[in-house]
Amino acid sequence: MSGCFPVVGPRCLSRDCGMAAQGAPKFLLTFDFHETIMDENSDESIVRATPGQRLPESLRATYREGFYNDFMQRAFKYLGEQGVRPRDLRAVYEAIPLSPGMGDLLQFVAKQGACFEVILISDANTFGIESSLRSAGHHGLFQRILSNPSGTDSRGLLALRPFHKHNCARCPANMCEHKVLSDYLRERAQDGVHFESLFYVGDGANNFCPMGLLAGGEVAFPRRGYPMHQLIQEAQKAQPSSFRASVVLWETASVVRLHLQQVLKAC
Repeated sequence: MSGCFPVVGPRCLSRDCGMAAQGAPKFLLTFDFHETIMDENSDESIVRATPGQRLPESLRATYREGFYNDFMQRAFKYLGEQGVRPRDLRAVYEAIPLSPGMGDLLQFVAKQGACFEVILISDANTFGIESSLRSAGHHGLFQRILSNPSGTDSRGLLALRPFHKHNCARCPANMCEHKVLSDYLRERAQDGVHFESLFYVGDGANNFCPMGLLAGGEVAFPRRGYPMHQLIQEAQKAQPSSFRASVVLWETASVVRLHLQQVLKAC
């Protein structure tokens, strides 16, 4: 399969395999945003802020596969030209509901202290993610939010930029989540933090590429019936040995919470 999927090698999962000082996080828990933490694709939700609650067909026709970030840059520019201000968009982001059971899951993780280091990797935008998480009361849980930079420009309008450049043929031009996670793990290793295990909660096709970083005994949590689930099934069928992580499907995030509870009991 093309792109960054191949496993880079198993991670040591024993208690004494290089953890830094006592009290360092044991597990890295990574979340997607669209249709994972939130129960909608926030990029589609922002049309509620437009006068007609719909982007014009002439703008919609400019979308090209793999260049969604470019399209969203044009969408935000159009919204600004229609008089939509960041406060209007913030109100939309704040109104997006959490996915079923997600609030309980995030509260559970927050109570576990240093057991988990929690990050968010998403091909969305930082303004929308932070607006949603602050409104829901969960912003402080996340050690890092890794997403496309966005904020107000010199005119006071919301502007969007790509996250980075990469060479992955599978992923959109602006973000490869495999590279994002790999770079983060490398950065934390330089800080002296070596996680015992990784957990990845997602739904979309973009979330499939970083699955190549998960080793045996680690867990992918794809939302049942969504593209990430379908791509994992295809990978398992085509190259069974290439997918080493365990797969736990969820329709409600309570499934993820219950699994993490079992992991902690076994520690």
